[in-house]
Amino acid sequence: MKTMLTLSKDALELIAERRQSVVIDVPQTVHGCCIEITPCPSVRLGKPRVPDQHSLQQIQGADVFVPHDFPSMLPLSIRARKVLGRKFLAIDGWKLV
Repeated sequence: MKTMLTLSKDALELIAERRQSVVIDVPQTVHGCCIEITPCPSVRLGKPRVPDQHSLQQIQGADVFVPHDFPSMLPLSIRARKVLGRKFLAIDGWKLV
């Protein structure tokens, strides 16, 4: 199933510069006595550690490994971030509840 996932211009530039595919790690749900929360999964360049948990999608010309149970109805975007001079990818638009 296709997701409502887009890549920002700065993310596409970073992906092209590094010449690697993008991996969205499988979201891990935290269960409590009264609540259930799924924090935003991390995004990285490379290949999935467990390939059978992901499907490969072409998004705006980039190869993106998306977890099988990734939400398909949320409008999410992968953006490049910079902290202490180091660039990385992150998901924008993720909601905990």
